[in-house]
Amino acid sequence: MKKDKISYTELTYQVVQQSPDPLPFDEILRRVHAIQPIKTKNPKSTIRSAIGQGRSIVATGDGRYGWKPRLITGSVLRLTLGKSDLSGQAVEFGNDMRDALWPAFLEIQKRIDRSPIQLQLPDGSKTSIPLDFFGKGHWGTSGSPEFWAWFKTLKAKPGDHLIFQVLDGMAKLSCVEFQARSQRDEAAVAARNQAILQAALAFVRNRWQGAAIWDLVSHLLATGQYKHPVPPDPFSEIWTPQVWKPTVAKKEHYGGWSFIGGIDASPVKDELLQGLFGGRAQVYDYENPPDLPPEYRSGGDRRPRPSRKAQRGPVGTLTLRASHRALPGVWRDIEIAEDQTLEDLHLVIQRAFEWNDDHLYSFFMSGRREDYETEVGCPWSETSLHTHQVEMGGLHLQVGRKFLYFFDYGDSHEFDVEVLQINPAAPKNDYPRIVARQGKAPPQYPECDEETGEPIEWDPYRHWKG
Repeated sequence: MKKDKISYTELTYQVVQQSPDPLPFDEILRRVHAIQPIKTKNPKSTIRSAIGQGRSIVATGDGRYGWKPRLITGSVLRLTLGKSDLSGQAVEFGNDMRDALWPAFLEIQKRIDRSPIQLQLPDGSKTSIPLDFFGKGHWGTSGSPEFWAWFKTLKAKPGDHLIFQVLDGMAKLSCVEFQARSQRDEAAVAARNQAILQAALAFVRNRWQGAAIWDLVSHLLATGQYKHPVPPDPFSEIWTPQVWKPTVAKKEHYGGWSFIGGIDASPVKDELLQGLFGGRAQVYDYENPPDLPPEYRSGGDRRPRPSRKAQRGPVGTLTLRASHRALPGVWRDIEIAEDQTLEDLHLVIQRAFEWNDDHLYSFFMSGRREDYETEVGCPWSETSLHTHQVEMGGLHLQVGRKFLYFFDYGDSHEFDVEVLQINPAAPKNDYPRIVARQGKAPPQYPECDEETGEPIEWDPYRHWKG
């Protein structure tokens, strides 16, 4: 009888999740080994990799690791109401609020949790509110009848605040109250703003590879920076270019820093893509993607779908070169049929680089990851187009064209995909297939310092440092 494959990652998650207190690295290693002896060549490296394969195990800043939903319990955050929030239809969240209320928002596919949370209103009653996608990187909630009934009694004005507190991150329970702008203690809020900024700057200064905005707010929440009765202003209001640009200017780096300043999406200008991206957004259930073939569904046996045309006879194919932007000399050449999809391309790139296919991903046909107008997201994303819906032939690619494959929204791996050749009548074969390769594949996860949790061995963007 075949034994089930041991997953040290799952055991690591189990150990940290079940511990009421954060644990030192060596203690995590000991507890995992006690459950199932670690028989790999380097047990420490195995556990480091396991810790890095998700977003729920976080460093607490004191040499320990804890379970993020538990660590953020007690956090207090401020939301400033704008004119659109007063419409009685939706309230928009910043990265800090979204991360506090939905701490598993950026988890890997099998652990992601964007389901509704329980919100306790000032009278003690509870209501369920969803997380909603408003387009172009904007998130918030459409609330509930109970929430809006309470909200209408506030007679709120632009600039007033909602104050959220995470009562129990494990149980997905938070509470909300109202604070008029005139009721703020300006001196106390200013002091809290400075405390948050100093903690944020200290974090990014020590991150040689830069820091995506969601990693930054996650760190602040996990290290208890928001556990104070006076919440600071929303992070987007205080983390301004005047604050972060001096720090960025001292870094010889390009990659991860591009997210700190926010998003600047540009319109689609490529005439060949106008038909693909010019349509209206679709109604789409990202938790249960419609028309998702069995081969693409979450699980351990995800694989490309065979080309139907190639099974019958000659087929048009594209030969593409995928190279990590940090290591342009390391590449894999892939031949893919015109009736196969971007999802097939994702899966074969993962196979070509021997990675784990355990995070979300997107293709940006303009080559710029901040250009949401040309984004084709994975089946579980809230984009207008999804990878399983777009056939390679429908992209109208030409030789020399490049686009971006962006894998793992947290660690931010960027691959350039270049069209090397187009064959209008390739022979019957099994597509997609890897036809050439150069260089050793980079590791998916860097080695991390056991005390700080910071990467120590592999800087994926070192070629930008000159």
